[in-house]
Formats: sequence, C-alpha cells, structure tokens
Amino acid sequence: MAADVVASERTVVALIDRVAASSPRNIAVQSSDGTLTYADLTARAERLAQYLRAAGLKPGQLVGLCLERSSSLVVGALAILMAEAAYVAIDPRYPDERVRWMLDDADAAAVVCDRSVLECLDPRSDRPSVVVTGAGALGDGPTVNGQGDHLGRPQPTDLAYVVYTSGSTGRPKGVMVEHASLTNLVDWHRQAFRLDADDRCTQIASPGFDAAVWEIWPCLASGASLHVVPNELRTDPIGLRDWLIGKGITVTFLPTAMAEGVIGVPWPTGGTLRYLLTGGDALSHRPPAGLGFTVVNNYGLSETTVVATSGAVDPNGDGPPSIGRSISGSVAEVVDEDLRPVETGQAGELLIGGTVVGRGYLNRPELTAQRFLDTDRGRWYRTGDRVRLRPDGEFDFLGRLDDQLSIRGFRVEPGEIIAAVNAHPKIQASVIVGVGSSGADRHLVAYVVPSGGERPDRYELGEFLRRVLPEYMVPSKYVWLDELPLTSHGKVDRGALPAPVDAIDDEPRDVGARTPIQEAIASVLAELLDVPDIGMHENFFLLGGHSMLGAQLIVRLEQLFDVEITLRYLFDHPTLAEIAAGVERQMAEALAEGSPTR
Repeated sequence: MAADVVASERTVVALIDRVAASSPRNIAVQSSDGTLTYADLTARAERLAQYLRAAGLKPGQLVGLCLERSSSLVVGALAILMAEAAYVAIDPRYPDERVRWMLDDADAAAVVCDRSVLECLDPRSDRPSVVVTGAGALGDGPTVNGQGDHLGRPQPTDLAYVVYTSGSTGRPKGVMVEHASLTNLVDWHRQAFRLDADDRCTQIASPGFDAAVWEIWPCLASGASLHVVPNELRTDPIGLRDWLIGKGITVTFLPTAMAEGVIGVPWPTGGTLRYLLTGGDALSHRPPAGLGFTVVNNYGLSETTVVATSGAVDPNGDGPPSIGRSISGSVAEVVDEDLRPVETGQAGELLIGGTVVGRGYLNRPELTAQRFLDTDRGRWYRTGDRVRLRPDGEFDFLGRLDDQLSIRGFRVEPGEIIAAVNAHPKIQASVIVGVGSSGADRHLVAYVVPSGGERPDRYELGEFLRRVLPEYMVPSKYVWLDELPLTSHGKVDRGALPAPVDAIDDEPRDVGARTPIQEAIASVLAELLDVPDIGMHENFFLLGGHSMLGAQLIVRLEQLFDVEITLRYLFDHPTLAEIAAGVERQMAEALAEGSPTR
C-alpha cells in the first residue's frame, strides 16, 4: 500500500489550484462548447461554487451533476468539490424517470444541469436547479441573496462523488468514493503514465460512468489538457484514430470494444500517442506489434475507485491478456468461498483492499455490510469476480461468480431489468441472460411469461422499458414462454432455456416488395442484428441495435454503396425504409453530379 498517499492532505481541488496558480494560461479543457484555460476553469468553477453556497448548499451535501460531456461538465464537477460538497454523476441521456429517481435517492441538495435537463425535473421539487451554458457559464438559476459562505477546501476523508451502478434488487445503487481514494487514483496515474503539463488527454466515457472520473481528474491535476471526443466519433474507429492523431493526443482511455476497433486499424508511424488505456470488458485481442504506443489493460469497479489492477499488454504474448497487477494503494487477494487465500494458480474470488476501496453504498447499509468487509487487516471489497493469480504476479480474469453481466463496458444486474420487465401489466415473470462471447457483441435476451393470453409486442415492451432503463440495459430479443423452467429447488433453470435462435418469433413483419438496394441493406441488418429478416418499417434500435452496431452498419453501407451515412442520421431515421432512402438519395445526387458510384 502507498502510505504516503494515505497520509496526504492533498485533494484534486488543491492540485488543480496549484496548476492554475503556476500555469494560468495553459489550456485545461477543450470541447465543442468552448475552450478553457486553467485560469478560466478555476474562476468559473469558483463562481459556480459560490452560487451554490449562496443558494443554501452546505458542506458534505450531495449535488446532482447532469450534463453532457463538455467543458461545462468539468466546471460543474470542480465547482461542487470547491463548495466542499460531493457530486452525483448522472448521464443526461438516461430516461427522465431514472434521472429524477437518482436525484431523489441521493437526496440531492441541488442539481447542476442545462436547460434540456431542467425540463425533465420534477416541477414540484424545491431543489435548486442551477443552469450552466457554454463552457460552464451560469445561465438561469435560483434567485439568491448575499455572497455565500467563504469557500474552504475538502479534506481527504470527505466524500468526493457518487456514481450509480446497476442494482440486483431492481434499483440502482450509489457508490460513495472519498477524496483520499480519488487522490490515490490521480497519484498512481500520474506516475504510471508519466503525465505532465505537455500531455494531451481525452474524455470519451459517459458522464454517469466511473471511467469519466479517471479521465478528468488525473489530467487536470497534472496540468495537462483535456480534449472531449466529439459524439460522432465515439463509435467510429477510423474517424477516432484520425482525430487522436490530428489533436496530438498523448494518452487516451477507450472502452474495451472501441479500443479493440482502434488497435485493429492501420496506424502511421511517428505519432504522439504514448498510451492507449482500456477497461470495462475482458480484452480478447492483443495489439499488433509496431503500433507506436503501449496498450494497457485495466480492471476495477466503481467500488474500488475505477482502477484496481493494471498491466501493459505484450503484443507477442500467448492467450488472452491479463488484467495486470495491483496498482499503488490497492491490495488484491484471491480467496475461496470461505474467504481463505488460495494458492497461486488456483481460481477464486478477487478481494480488493487498500486506499482504493470506497466508503460503501449510499442509503444501503445492509448491502454495504455484505460487500465491504472490515477486518483487522483493513477494509476489503468482495468483487464477485473469478480470477487466478499467475506466477508472474499478474491476474487472469475468469468471469463472474454470480449473474452480473458486462454490456458494452457497463456492469449490469439482471435483477434490475427483470423488475422493470415484470412491472409491465401484461407480464407475469421473466429472466434475463447475456448472449455473446465478448463485451463488444454481447447483448441481452429476455425470456418472458405473459400474464394472460395477450402479450405486448416487442416494440411496446421496448418503449416501456426505455422509460426507466438506459439504452444498454434494454433487451434486444424477447423469447416468449408458457412458463419459466425451474430446478428442483425452485430456481430458474437457465440451462433449460431455449437458445434465442430457436425461439419462434410469430410477430408479423412488414417485409413486402423491395428494391435491390433495400434487399441488400436488409441482408446486412439481419446479419448484424442476428434476425432472420427485417421489415421495411422496423426500428434498428428496437431490434437490438446500438451505437457500436450502428458504426458497423455505416462501414458496411460505405463499402456497398460508396455513401456516407452518419450515426446521427441513423438515430433519426432508424427503419430499413429510411436507411434505404438515405442511401438512394446520396447515390442519385452523386449520379446527377457525375461522380462515380458503385
């Protein structure tokens, strides 16, 4: 363990203050909503912090932070910490009901958001809503009098942030992380990747995903510049590669599925990128030799302050990459079901101890007691992950000990989805399983028992679930059963569930007559979505499509028709008929202009 980190009185606020004092004109954050120097960043954050305190915020309270990835997001997070409060990280793209539930569950004293989020908040709530506009400027907000209290600075034992993860009981659970744990992450990262003021880093993770914590704070505490990846490039490996090169990025984090796509495309020699960090799913591919930068595989959970183990991936190694070894401030042990250490090479549950371990779950003392263990050797977290310690000191990830799933980098508790499905009035029972060998292609399948003769179609059920669940938690397939198969102990017998491909989907499809272009696109869609056919007016996203599959579809359309369909167009025009119309229009325009087409 890193004793110097434990004893440190520093926090990210103090570290950023120091950078702003020494290098005020250096670029801190650059995004589509504006560019901020360190002087700009700290000035705007301090003004917002004063505003929050004048509105009645007290030290130690929680504040909802519900903003898109942007300079404003960074200003908002820093302001909340400057006000000696803790921020609750919420993705504004979550369903309105989920956003409101998180704010209520956290008993947030205020919320920092933009005008679009403001419209979805409960108008009956007396919670102050502070609106920020471009690059963290204050917009409409509560009317306050006075200048607020003098701003102090948070201490290492104060709460820094809360991030929500999927919960097995049917509702998300908020993970509480203190400043000491966050500072440990910052210190390790700065040393491990030799970060300094000349570095240029990226921010690509969802604001509600704990990886955003890792992207933002080590970068700013080092005086480096943080560059927010444009939305349209988050699922485009080639476009993202070109952007990373053009921006002169030196260190980037990419979720596993995207990282595997980026390292699989050709890279020019002599680039600035030094490290590509990845995590969230099991890394299944090693990088090719000669990339010009190091790929680092990382493992951790929200409960262990994002990263607990880390290791560079050897392009010439054998088998799947390991998850590395413990970072400073982290202690990892492999134990049996009685929590006794096992021998090197034996499989068991991974326990994480040290400074990285969070405070626990917000408002969930019983669950905290189950997962966070206080022993005479310190505080430990039971990960529920099955691993093996190798003779070289690195860990192999072997999977889960329970039903928890990883979907596109997000840890998902099937119980939360089951609760949402069963809340539909036409559903009696359900079970959720994950299908697919890796995080990139894994998707959710719902086995559903209707409550009577009538059952909802998959569109109705999909829309019902999207009102309460984020997109990545909505099943892509539904298999209808008369009853769920049970074991002799009365539990669902997952081994007896029929394979999704064997399920009979008797819902009518509006196939109809098609043009050759429509037929070709339908064939691509059916292959990507793993369905036998697709109707002209069926929705790509309601059939299980997501942004990564959308990126694959865009590449296939370009290869087939030499057209450029954007991800935004796909979101706005998700049916086969609309996609084909966009392709045909571009082909017709190219023909009229005399451009060559395929």
